[in-house]
Amino acid sequence: MSPRAVDKEQKRRMIAAAAMTVFSERGFEASSMREVADIAGVGKGTIYEYFHSKEELIATSIQVWMEQMITEVESMVGAIEDPVEKLRTYVNAMLDGFLNDERIPRLILSIFQFFLTRLHNTSLGKVLQSMFSTGVNSITGILVEGVDRGVFNLQDRGEARIIATNLAAFLDGLCIDYLVTGRSFDLQEQVDHYMEYLLKGHLKRIENPEAGIQKPEGIR
Repeated sequence: MSPRAVDKEQKRRMIAAAAMTVFSERGFEASSMREVADIAGVGKGTIYEYFHSKEELIATSIQVWMEQMITEVESMVGAIEDPVEKLRTYVNAMLDGFLNDERIPRLILSIFQFFLTRLHNTSLGKVLQSMFSTGVNSITGILVEGVDRGVFNLQDRGEARIIATNLAAFLDGLCIDYLVTGRSFDLQEQVDHYMEYLLKGHLKRIENPEAGIQKPEGIR
C-alpha cells in the first residue's frame, strides 16, 4: 500500500472517530456534518471526499469505535493465563466501559434507534453484523483456549461459538433493557449471576479431572 493510500485511510478513520465524539454527545439525527468537520479540524467539503453520505459516516464511525474498544479489551486480557479469569475480565471490561462512561449508553441507544429505522439498508446491516461478530470471535477464542488448557468442557469449536453467540446476545440485550427501563435493576449483579450460571452449569469447569471427569483433548 502506498504512503498516500495509507494517509487517506488514516484521515478517513480520524474523521470517523471525530464523528463518533459528536454522535455520542448529540445523537445521530441531531448531529450535523458541520459539527463533525469542526471537531475533525477539516472543511465540511472534505468530509464528502471520504464519505458519500451521513449514513456512510455513521456506519464507519460505529465500526471504528467498536474496533478500538475490542482492541483495548483484548490487550487487557492478553496477559491473563487462566481462561476463566480471562473470560470474566473480558465481560467486565466491556461492562465497565458501558457503566463508567455516560456517553456509551447514549451512543448505544442512538445506534439501536438508528438501525431500527433503517433495517432495509443492507450496508448498515453489515456493519451491525460485523460489530456483533467481532465480539463473538473474541469470546470464542477465549473458550477454545480454555478447552485446550483443560478448563472448559466443550466438544468442538462449533459449540464454543454457539456459547459465545449466546453470551454476546445476552450482554447486548441486557444492556438495552437496562437503558430502556430507566436503569431499573443492578446491571453488574445480573451479569455476575449469569456468568456464574454459565461457568458452573454449561462450561463445566474441570476442578479435578482424576475424580471421574474426563479431561477434553482440546479443539482442533
